[in-house]
Amino acid sequence: RASDAARARSAQRKLARHVFYPPEAVAAGIEGEVRLLLTLDSAGNVVEAVIASGSGHPVLDRAALSAAHAMQRVPSAGVRELILPVVFRLE
Repeated sequence: RASDAARARSAQRKLARHVFYPPEAVAAGIEGEVRLLLTLDSAGNVVEAVIASGSGHPVLDRAALSAAHAMQRVPSAGVRELILPVVFRLE
């Protein structure tokens, strides 16, 4: 559904504002993608965040989980579970 896609994009934008690329990963040239599974309550609050698919680098996985917890709430959620990617790429 279009509203589901819009909701996912909105959640992705909010998550991106909280992602912090760990300096030790930057220094080591580490890149990767983490897929997070967020469990939400009826108000859209993040009640649990787990790694659905890890990056292979614990430092990036921890940074992605920290970002999920920092966002606290997903706007206009209405869903109970959401999978969001967190991509760490050096420019």
